[in-house]
Amino acid sequence: MRTVFERSAGGIVLTADGRLVLIRTTNLRGRAVVTLPKGLLEMGETAVLAARREVTEETGFDVRAVSDTPAGFVEYWFVRDGVRVYKRVDFFRFTAIGGSPDLHDGEVDEVLVVGAGDAIDTLSYPGERRVVRKALGGWCKTPCTARRSMT
Repeated sequence: MRTVFERSAGGIVLTADGRLVLIRTTNLRGRAVVTLPKGLLEMGETAVLAARREVTEETGFDVRAVSDTPAGFVEYWFVRDGVRVYKRVDFFRFTAIGGSPDLHDGEVDEVLVVGAGDAIDTLSYPGERRVVRKALGGWCKTPCTARRSMT
C-alpha cells in the first residue's frame, strides 16, 4: 500500500468571554465528530497562516494568532482511497476578534462555542483533547475553566 505524508494546521480559538470554538463535521467513515478547525497547508503557506485561514473558513470567526509557535500537535495514520496517510497537525492558539459562526463554510455542519471543560469533554479525538489541555495551561484562568452551554 502506498504511503503519503500530509501536513495540516489548525487552531485553538478563545473568544473574548473565555470560551473555545469547535466544529461538528463528518469524518471519512461518515460519522459525526467534534473537532478543532484544521486543514492542509497550501503551497508556500506557513503553518500559522494556514491555521488562521482554516479557522476563519471553518468557523466564520476572524482570529489573531497569539504566537507563531505551535501550542501542540497531533500525529496519526489513516487510509483514504486505498492510500495510507501519515498526517501531522500543528495547532496554534488564536483569539477571536470578529466574524460570526453563521459564516462558516460548507465543510462544517455546526460551529460550537463552549466553555473549556465542555470543549475537552466534547472533542471526539484524544489527541486534540491533550493539545487543548496543554494549550490552556497558563493561557487563560477563570473564564476558561467554567462550563458553559453550547450556543
